[in-house]
Amino acid sequence: MHDWRALGYPSKWILYLILFIATLIGMRYVVLTQLPEGGRPPYLFMLWNTFLAWIPLGLAIVLDMVSLLRGKMLKLLLFLGVGLLWLFFYPNAAYLITDLLHPFNRYPISSGMGIRFWEENLFWDHLFTILFAAMLGLAIATASLASVHALVRKYLGTVMGWIFAIAVLLLSSFGVYIGRFIRWNSWDVLQDPVRIVGETIIYLMDFEYLRHAIGFCKWIFLITLFCYVAAYYFGIAQQSQSNR
Repeated sequence: MHDWRALGYPSKWILYLILFIATLIGMRYVVLTQLPEGGRPPYLFMLWNTFLAWIPLGLAIVLDMVSLLRGKMLKLLLFLGVGLLWLFFYPNAAYLITDLLHPFNRYPISSGMGIRFWEENLFWDHLFTILFAAMLGLAIATASLASVHALVRKYLGTVMGWIFAIAVLLLSSFGVYIGRFIRWNSWDVLQDPVRIVGETIIYLMDFEYLRHAIGFCKWIFLITLFCYVAAYYFGIAQQSQSNR
């Protein structure tokens, strides 16, 4: 029990429960949101995207469990294996930010009634439904990285911990780019990593594609970095206050 408390439990369980409840609320609106002309809900794919966003948080919990093992060699091998899986799936959480494009793509901008689309509550229902999911993705990504960052800091020190966190956010921003524009996902990386790496290198050898990637990735990196640093230091401030 003491080992679990040292890892931040049961506070982590409370946070994860809050995120789970928020997910249920958000997905309810995803299912209920309709286009003006009716028909099938337009954002059902968000159910799958949100499920994928939860995978890195689940793997972060597994890494916490691995850290409690006694055998050093087994622990190291599991850290590497589960850690790589976590890194592959981590961009799925931040990827939800890019789904903000869908209300503008799927909502009928011209209603034909002389009403500007942004004056319609239904448009804002669409936009806020996806925005809620995007914020949820950022929260899941932040919680997941904070958990793994704490393990890296524990074993390798503060400096290496922050180098790790920044590197993950940089790689994740590129992972989001690959998912949105090249249309590969974590499953593709696991199934055929050599082909994915080769085709990505060829893709980025084109200067225009490279410039496009940098222009997009900088925003994903800045958004996720800001959210992570703000949450990280807020947590430290709260911990310092409770220790007084």
